Amino acid sequence: MQRLRHKVLANGLFLIHAGWVAVLIGGAFFIVGNRWYIPYHLSIVSGTLLLNLILGGCPLTWWEERYRKAWDPMTESFENSFVAAYLKKLFGINMTSKQANWALFGLKAVSYYISINLLIKG
Repeated sequence: MQRLRHKVLANGLFLIHAGWVAVLIGGAFFIVGNRWYIPYHLSIVSGTLLLNLILGGCPLTWWEERYRKAWDPMTESFENSFVAAYLKKLFGINMTSKQANWALFGLKAVSYYISINLLIKG
C-alpha cells in the first residue's frame, strides 16, 4: 500500500512538473501575441529562476525522484534534471543534467528578456 502511494505521488509530481515546464516554455512563445499574459509569465519565470538560483535546482525534481525511488529502488537518478531524465527516458536523447540545466536557464533568461522588452514597449 505504501509503495502504491509513492507511485501515485511520483506520478502526480511528474504531471505538475511537466505542466510547469510546458507553461514556462510555452509562455515564452505565447507572450508574443498575447501581451496580457506578460505579467503572469514574468512571475512564473522570476519564481523559477529564483528557486533555481537559491536552491541550486528544482524541489519538484528532488521530490519526484525521492518518491520514484521509494516506489522502485532501481529507478535511475535524475541527477538534478527533470528535463534530461525525461528526454532520455521518453525519447532516448542523452543530455547531461548540466547541459539541460544550462539550456533551460538560457531559455528562461531569453524569455525574461523578451517579456521585459515587450512590457516596456507596451
